[in-house]
Amino acid sequence: MSIANTSAPAETLKVWPRLLRVESLRDFANLPERTLLHAGPPFAAPEHAPAPILQSAALVAVAEGMAADVASARAAIAAGDIALAPAQDYGVVVPLAFIAGPSVPGLVVGDAGAGGDAVERFSPLNDGPPPAALRFGTGSADGLTHLAAMGDVVAPALRSALAAPIDVVPLMAAGLAGGDDLHGRVASAQSAMREALPPLGAEAEAYLDAAGQFVLNLLMAAAAVILARAGEQGGADMVIAAGGNGVDFGYKTAAAPDRWVTRPATIPEGPRFGPDKHETLPAIGDSAVLDVAGFGAAALRFSPELVTAYRGLADPAYETASAHAPFRFAHPDLPFEGLALGLDLARIADAPVLGVQLAALDAHGEKGIIGRGIAPWPRG
Repeated sequence: MSIANTSAPAETLKVWPRLLRVESLRDFANLPERTLLHAGPPFAAPEHAPAPILQSAALVAVAEGMAADVASARAAIAAGDIALAPAQDYGVVVPLAFIAGPSVPGLVVGDAGAGGDAVERFSPLNDGPPPAALRFGTGSADGLTHLAAMGDVVAPALRSALAAPIDVVPLMAAGLAGGDDLHGRVASAQSAMREALPPLGAEAEAYLDAAGQFVLNLLMAAAAVILARAGEQGGADMVIAAGGNGVDFGYKTAAAPDRWVTRPATIPEGPRFGPDKHETLPAIGDSAVLDVAGFGAAALRFSPELVTAYRGLADPAYETASAHAPFRFAHPDLPFEGLALGLDLARIADAPVLGVQLAALDAHGEKGIIGRGIAPWPRG
């Protein structure tokens, strides 16, 4: 599904994200001692972190040997003895309420650039399906089983099989052509990724079968690389990082790459799963980088499945090419009508819609994922 956009950008973004290697976070980033990474901007204080973040952080602290049990981990986090820090400050992107510790294995995506410095971003391996996965913030101890499988089975298999880099742009193109927006729906990109990967062995293949959104973390890292290059090529008003922490939504610009601009996070508006009503956590997750790159909510029209799911619940402008009005660049290998990459803040004033498509989590960290929605961009 494509809709012509007469204002499509003339500028071309020069970027070619590639999956380079699989390694632990400690090998990728120089983390301070006893530090765990979370999505979005920093918290004013540890006690301001929402329940899903605190529950995941406590489990990861135990898994990392920073605390003997969940209770002592919670106490150490509250006292600041275990620090919580924004993942994107270290070139890392994490989904939802996932917490990354030093030993977590992840995917490193990079772009050598045409005459520029190398850019690399890291995203942890997808931690499996609900309900136990840590990214859903329920605090289920079964989430540690997922972490163990990531480190003991999947990461070694991927590391051994990755004889050469894997280009991510063709996976994106296959996803968009197959009905993905590359955030809320990634089924076609997942299939393309599975075809691009060499055989991994029975256990790792079974993990990927269960983790149907495994490709999402790869796409997140690729989107973060795209934003870095868009910031270099587009100027001061380009957004180069974005995410929600369940309390605030934040972003960084090319003009001030070390400074978070924060606003109260908005609630994802969209369908909920099941008849029960639960309080929805405000926007959470570094997967916002996908939407800021130009996928997700702005690309909703390429996914008939999502258009149907959101009809009557989201602004109909998301079904048109006008959703890409605030984005700056075309990409020569993503030849979809009206698709543009790189959010330019100088263009958002006249944008009919701007939002981030996210999973909706239970605010109290009890039910995990309760739906999905588009969180409006916090303006002002």
